[in-house]
Amino acid sequence: MATRIDNYNVGVIPERVKEDFTTKKPDMLTQETSIFHQLEDVEAHVRGILGGETNVSVIQYPFYQAFAKEAWKVHVHYGGGNVVINEVALLVAKWKDRGLTEATLNKIRDEVFGLPAPTP
Repeated sequence: MATRIDNYNVGVIPERVKEDFTTKKPDMLTQETSIFHQLEDVEAHVRGILGGETNVSVIQYPFYQAFAKEAWKVHVHYGGGNVVINEVALLVAKWKDRGLTEATLNKIRDEVFGLPAPTP
């Protein structure tokens, strides 16, 4: 137990933490900037889709955006293939159960991520 506490104390020395952060900050900033640009593109695309949907209430927009962000996360994490198709299908089912329109969810899946419907 004493070793853990010693390691903790060494790891949280303010000067060391500042030095580590200062060293890593430029790379962290570059990575986060790239991610935010990707998410911004996804959100804009979803807004465009929702703007053309007559059956979607404005109050539901944040929920469709949440679906798109979850799908984006799956797409980035797994990179593609059947795993992504199946995981996004589960997200469609989840958000459909929460009251969103399946057709609109599928349209987001198709147009934003270019994913086909899963095959049985």
